[in-house]
Amino acid sequence: MSKAPGAGLARELGALGSMTVESFADVGGAALDLALALHERHGCRIALVDMEKSGRFAERPSDWVARYRAALEAAGVPAGQILRIGSDAEIRPWDVVANLYGFGDRHKIRPLAPVIERGLHADSVMLTDIRKGSGAFPFLRGLGSCEALTRLPGEEERTRVVFRPDPPAAEGALADWAGIARGLAGPDGFYTANEVHSFLFIPRDPSVLVVTFDNLDIAMNKREGRRPWGFEFIEKQGWSMLGVMAGGWTWYRDPWVCAEFDRLAAEGFFARFGRVVFYGASMGGYAAAAFSAACPGADVVAISPQSTLDKTVVPWETRYRVVWDKDFSGRYGDAAEASRAARQVAILYDPYEPLDSGHVARFSGANVLRLRTPLLGHRLGSSLQQMGLLSEITLKALAGTLTGAEFYHRLRARREFPRYQRELFERALARGRPALAARVGRWVLARGENRAIRKAMEAL
Repeated sequence: MSKAPGAGLARELGALGSMTVESFADVGGAALDLALALHERHGCRIALVDMEKSGRFAERPSDWVARYRAALEAAGVPAGQILRIGSDAEIRPWDVVANLYGFGDRHKIRPLAPVIERGLHADSVMLTDIRKGSGAFPFLRGLGSCEALTRLPGEEERTRVVFRPDPPAAEGALADWAGIARGLAGPDGFYTANEVHSFLFIPRDPSVLVVTFDNLDIAMNKREGRRPWGFEFIEKQGWSMLGVMAGGWTWYRDPWVCAEFDRLAAEGFFARFGRVVFYGASMGGYAAAAFSAACPGADVVAISPQSTLDKTVVPWETRYRVVWDKDFSGRYGDAAEASRAARQVAILYDPYEPLDSGHVARFSGANVLRLRTPLLGHRLGSSLQQMGLLSEITLKALAGTLTGAEFYHRLRARREFPRYQRELFERALARGRPALAARVGRWVLARGENRAIRKAMEAL
């Protein structure tokens, strides 16, 4: 088992920017230093992808797996956060994947295809090494974008690159989804679709309609049950549901989607319900706020939303390159403006995520309820779920009964959340306040073991 060069670790971490890393996968075991750094920073789960150069998974754990696991555990990584991946069926979407000195460098690149196809989501990053003449560059460029990070030492020309996947194709998944959706709609609901987007209406209690937004690839391939965002939760409440699905990372910028919302509004569809709530996260959070304009007086619950991705309006937004060429004009284009007609726009976000905060600042209407979740990151829903708070907070938000005071009362539970403690400690150090960091460290260690903070305290 080799390690990624220590001199390059800062570059690799820098390439990840401010993204929150909840899961990391090492293909072949050459990125131990990166795994340790990401776990100390984010407390992420670590997957050891045990693939042979042919692309087959090793029948028995390779020698490097035991050494890698021992090094992680010796550094304080809990055994339960380390998982060996020994079959195709165990591949899950990871936030960061490292493929160092492996496929595309010492081995052919094509056997890595299953990891790229099923191990990456829209915001994933893969750090990978490419040897000139290996064919890896054209192969990867057919699946996403490659950005050179550094030239590697040695006689052969080898480059470490940052790979980001393109959005998945929608055709096959959309056909499969159509059959599932029609069954869920039943005789009293409906399902409509074009080549990329679809609407599914499931009628239940007419007192509440929840409009949700989801990505078809995630629903069909990366979520058990193959159901839309929020389906089980909404079903348990007995509420009616309108699920809007996107076949890729489109931000729903499709004239057909806009026309469908116009049609539903004109036909009085939304008026049939006592309350209408638009609900989504990230891309879905944008859509929830934007398309609420079809139902003035509705409520919006948005988690880490974007306001628009029009680069003339938000030139500081550096994420989501795949959609920069989309048209964000029109009635439903700017979510910050479109949502002004809503009764309330409840936005959950991390104020220390600068890009997310920039978008939230654009929601300036009197109807906006900003619910700050400091240090929980862009994917704060996962953090709230780990803390046992997501269902309770979401239920009250969708029911229209969540107040700021109650939200912050419940959020105090984050003080016992290891990732929050670590972020608080590190931010105090980063701002040049070692005395404050020491106070935080003593407070944390008085309540239990936190190896990362204990080690940092020893150095203060």
